[in-house]
Amino acid sequence: MYKTTARKRTHAHDYDIYDDLAKIKDALAEATFGMKNRAGEVLSQSFDDVKEKSAAIQENVSSYVSEKPIKSIGVALLAGIFLGYFIHK
Repeated sequence: MYKTTARKRTHAHDYDIYDDLAKIKDALAEATFGMKNRAGEVLSQSFDDVKEKSAAIQENVSSYVSEKPIKSIGVALLAGIFLGYFIHK
């Protein structure tokens, strides 16, 4: 059996961990800032879409109620009874 001696490794380079940590922090800060801006844009677009759709729905409902008032009252009455039954339980 051969015995090997442990080799001591010496590093020729001296790494600056704090500098690397600062670079990582800067990269994360830039990434989160970019994501924050993108999330704000998406949220703003979502609110705009909801406003447009709610305006369209409101217009459709008002035109339906004006065209068919008796049927609208019947649907509202049935919906009220249905909701009241489940809320009462």
